[in-house]
Amino acid sequence: MNIVSKFNETPKTKTAWQAMWLGVSTLLIFPALGIFAAIIRPIIDNISNETTGATMGFITGLLALIISVAALITAIRAYRLGERSWVLWIGFVPAILVGLFWIFMIVGEFLFPH
Repeated sequence: MNIVSKFNETPKTKTAWQAMWLGVSTLLIFPALGIFAAIIRPIIDNISNETTGATMGFITGLLALIISVAALITAIRAYRLGERSWVLWIGFVPAILVGLFWIFMIVGEFLFPH
């Protein structure tokens, strides 16, 4: 395997940039969920008189898990292409952390439903 970029260089492939943007976007899901839980969910629950908001929140969590898995797959693909730049790691590390967080939360919901 040829190493096409070192840590202190910019990436040579578009895959590394895609991995970075996907990884950074996984971090944006937390403020989005906060806004959803504080503002949008109470409005939805008042209108529907059900727990539709909770279901939508769970679906949003699954979406975040899907985005982090996509970021991980893209980062691994870039790593196999020989990318070792800092841009790749900016996307790779948050994707790992956020993916583990969502797996932990989803498993907790199934083991200890409330």
